[in-house]
Amino acid sequence: MKLFLHVGPHKTGTTLIQKTMLDNQGILLQQGLFYPKRFFRIFGHHLFRDKLLEKRLSDEDVAFLEHTGKNVLLSSEDLISLSEEHFLYLKERLANFDIEVIYAWRRTNKKLFSIWQEYVKHGGQDTFFEYHFPHIARPATSGMLSPDVKLNMLARVFGKPNISIIDYDAAAKADNLLDLFCKKVGLSNASTLNVPLKDKNASNKSMRFAESELLRAFNCYFAKTSGLTGVTVRLAFNEHRERLDQQVLGELLKIIESDAVYVNADRYFIDQRSENILKSEFASCLLNYEENPLSHSFNISSQKWLVDKNASTLFETLAKQLQAFL
Repeated sequence: MKLFLHVGPHKTGTTLIQKTMLDNQGILLQQGLFYPKRFFRIFGHHLFRDKLLEKRLSDEDVAFLEHTGKNVLLSSEDLISLSEEHFLYLKERLANFDIEVIYAWRRTNKKLFSIWQEYVKHGGQDTFFEYHFPHIARPATSGMLSPDVKLNMLARVFGKPNISIIDYDAAAKADNLLDLFCKKVGLSNASTLNVPLKDKNASNKSMRFAESELLRAFNCYFAKTSGLTGVTVRLAFNEHRERLDQQVLGELLKIIESDAVYVNADRYFIDQRSENILKSEFASCLLNYEENPLSHSFNISSQKWLVDKNASTLFETLAKQLQAFL
């Protein structure tokens, strides 16, 4: 039996893949692939990752994964955060499986903003620069910026022939991410799958930079005034956004948008380094590599809006309104 371990990382289409697999669990099983509903949080096997982190995968858990006698697919973008010892533990506990790792490579310049935005969505309070500086200061040792850091670790544990790398940027351009993924996990008739393209929960879409900055400010405000952390503030803001004063919200977002810092990430040196390493050291693992121009730019906030008196008044008004829903 094979165990396909989809490790993400974040912002590489994981939500769409997981939702598709979940919605087609019966079809997958007919084609010889078991996508278990056990270990689930939202659409992925994030609780399985938690068990690995704490090294508490039970004999009953192992028996459950083996009981169908079919290949198994486990998917969690949080798996990529585990250390080598945790993957060695996984290999030991699931010794009856041949483990194959699926990793999606997205160029750093295209994910810098998205990764920070995801952090803010989960309650993060650091600015873009605060969040990224520890990684940028030591980029060659950062598993987030340099894919070879995690790929070399996975190769040591499972062997390079058991690693498959999807070029996410090439797949996004060709719109064939799901096709590539399905082919890799042995789904011979992927065209029969129900793809939840109209399901708003099946994708994790980016927000405008001004909305991300406003959410970060709310995270800071409510953490300090009410002790609220995590996703609570974002969920309340998204659910009750239309009940907030729309004129105040619109004016504040305009002020934040006028406070933009333009970031030109063209030919980012970490991407040039990663491109060379993956082409030379992991060429046999790449499923769909395509040369990339490495051009990308985006806006972030300078945080100067925070000392704008009008913005402060507008923010306080919205914060008091949002407080009623928390």
